[in-house]
Amino acid sequence: MRTKTTWALTAGAVLLVTAAGCGDYQPAAVPPPQTAAPATPPVQVAPPQMVREVADVGVGKKGRDYGPGLVTTPVATYFAAREKIAFQVQIPHAMNLYKGANGHAPKSQEEFMEQIIKANQINLPELPEGHRYVYDPQTEQFLVEHPQ
Repeated sequence: MRTKTTWALTAGAVLLVTAAGCGDYQPAAVPPPQTAAPATPPVQVAPPQMVREVADVGVGKKGRDYGPGLVTTPVATYFAAREKIAFQVQIPHAMNLYKGANGHAPKSQEEFMEQIIKANQINLPELPEGHRYVYDPQTEQFLVEHPQ
């Protein structure tokens, strides 16, 4: 009898915890690009039929479209938590350290990927096919470019 009660309480707690953090993902709007200073390299403009959005929770390939369920909700929450840690904790922290040490943000995509992502061993989520990561040095934002 105790096993059934324990199992029911555990299952109820898992459902409560996972349901509390679940919600529909709404991508953040990307602000319009600012005018560049003469020393700043030009920003690559997204090709036609491509959209750029801030890299945030929900852009990764894993954990998408699982739907609600006893098993799928915790799995989707796990992948969302990993993305949140990478995009909202690790990358901003690494950027702050880089700016403090160098007095400026990375000036190119290559410098960002080398000095921020690789140097800090940040594991970026795998993106769906046709999506790619882009760093905008003017706005100092890490973006995902994808088809409309």
